[in-house]
Amino acid sequence: MKRNAFAGIVLSVFIIGSFSGCGKQTDPDVLMREAKANAGELTSCTASIENTLEFTVDGQQKHYQTENNVTYQAKPFALKSVQAAKLDQTDSNSTTYNLSDTQGIWFYSQSDGVWQKTSAGSLDTTPFHQIDILRLLEHVKGQKYVREVNLGAGKAHKLELTFKSEVLRSTVENIVTATGIGNGSSTIVQALLDSADDIYGYCYIDEKTGQIAQLELDATQALNKVFQNIDGSSVKIIVTKCMISGKIDNIGTAPAVKLPAEAANAQTVEAHG
Repeated sequence: MKRNAFAGIVLSVFIIGSFSGCGKQTDPDVLMREAKANAGELTSCTASIENTLEFTVDGQQKHYQTENNVTYQAKPFALKSVQAAKLDQTDSNSTTYNLSDTQGIWFYSQSDGVWQKTSAGSLDTTPFHQIDILRLLEHVKGQKYVREVNLGAGKAHKLELTFKSEVLRSTVENIVTATGIGNGSSTIVQALLDSADDIYGYCYIDEKTGQIAQLELDATQALNKVFQNIDGSSVKIIVTKCMISGKIDNIGTAPAVKLPAEAANAQTVEAHG
């Protein structure tokens, strides 16, 4: 009788523990939906994104790397963008600004060392259009919960993301342009994207704030497979690295965006195109 009572207690504890464990399971769709909602309400932040692409064309090595670091302010809208690019042996750097005033939104850039001011028209100033890693989320078609992880001094939810091949459009365009495959075909880029396998990456959502903290994807294998399956191509392309990573910091505490004095006095020019 005592053994049956003891067994009943153990069973009860097991059942309660099982239900408790189930209650702790995290729904990745809910996490992502809430994280997107939180991102849409950002008042200020700093953010960065880095793209690295390495491939060979008939044995000749190509290396492309770009980085963009921005400071974003929602109201009044202001954006500082510091860009760096390395294309093989050629380096380039630039700093631009977008700022709003009572007359509209203005784009500030340098041409031959001289600052110019151009109307930005009806620029969409929301975080999802101005912060690079948030723009990547429009290409996500699904997510799975991985686990809780340490991130900086806190904890984060790690999600596995499945991306649509469209996330690689600019990368594929760069390779097609660099290699000259397709003989100027206007459809080759889309055809290559259509042939791509699913692309996977990871998103880290801060447990405390519910904000997207980091995002990363490695498309090396998927992209290499795309360029191994081109019928009739005489060019041999091997992709050895294709990675995109970014993060968002200083949420709500980013430094104010201020124009350099020489940019503030820039001459207004008409936008081309």
